[in-house]
Amino acid sequence: MRSRAVLFVQNGVAELGEVEVPDPKETEIRVHTEMSSISVGTERWVLTEKFYTRSNRSDHPTPYPCVPGYQKVGIVEAVGKAVKDVRVGDRVFTTIARIESGAAPMWGGHIEHSVYEAGEAIQLPEGFDLKAAASLVLAQVGVNGGSRGTVKPGDLAVVLGDGMVGQWAAQTLRSRGARVILAGRREYRLALARKYSADRAVNVREESLEELVRREKPEGAALVVETVATRETVGQALGLLRHDGHCVLLGWYVEGDDLLSIHDLQGKELTLWATGGWLRPRLMKTIGMAQEGSLHVAELMTRVFTPEDAPKAYRLMVDKSEDFLGMVIDWRR
Repeated sequence: MRSRAVLFVQNGVAELGEVEVPDPKETEIRVHTEMSSISVGTERWVLTEKFYTRSNRSDHPTPYPCVPGYQKVGIVEAVGKAVKDVRVGDRVFTTIARIESGAAPMWGGHIEHSVYEAGEAIQLPEGFDLKAAASLVLAQVGVNGGSRGTVKPGDLAVVLGDGMVGQWAAQTLRSRGARVILAGRREYRLALARKYSADRAVNVREESLEELVRREKPEGAALVVETVATRETVGQALGLLRHDGHCVLLGWYVEGDDLLSIHDLQGKELTLWATGGWLRPRLMKTIGMAQEGSLHVAELMTRVFTPEDAPKAYRLMVDKSEDFLGMVIDWRR
């Protein structure tokens, strides 16, 4: 069947188009998408041809046309003969989809109808917020990073970066009892951090983060989460830590960049955590935290676009001409 989908058609250009979606196999389901969430950092890398991996080292790492995205929520509209635990009408969270023709998946998230293995779908609790459901992969990344290392109640934790991943990492650290400082450069996002994510949000254009940490904890922070993914901020993260502290690398780091040396860790005997990807148990934990109110996901989705207006979301993502944080596409419109 034909399905509407967001297509990256060339460097910096997104369009709404159509692709061919296969019929579900015996163990698969087809889902009618309600909302899909834009992973701003990763999808910007893909759209601007900077998403290189070890197996993808060409002049054009983005295959055109492609369907970006990897997180969505929708209603099951068809099931294969062997599917037992998922029924037509169930609301499920899904990630990467199969596409028959018309585009490369990359990863097939922003698409109106899509096909998956039934065992990969997660059935959602009754009444679970659609914006939160559509953003579970990225929220899980923040939860995973904020769950790493050792912090005790009252310990100081610092998060570098005011994006969604940093905010969800900060929320997770606060749920563990840490006092959290979040550092960034965008006052719009820092205001959201003050409301939902951190005990203190610092604009590093106006205030020295290092001096603030020294005033609060002269020995340094117990844990620092780095989400900006530059050599400078990785070095800053290590410098903020106390002896025996924990550093969590939670950004997307370009392969080949010389970010740190083992000697950067030895002086203070630091522990380094490098995290990424998504796993079902972590997605389930994220759902539970959102249900209990310790994780604010929907509140950070500040822009909602129709499929027809989706290209505007990507222009905004690249040129940053207006304030935003999370962005979702509402396929019901």
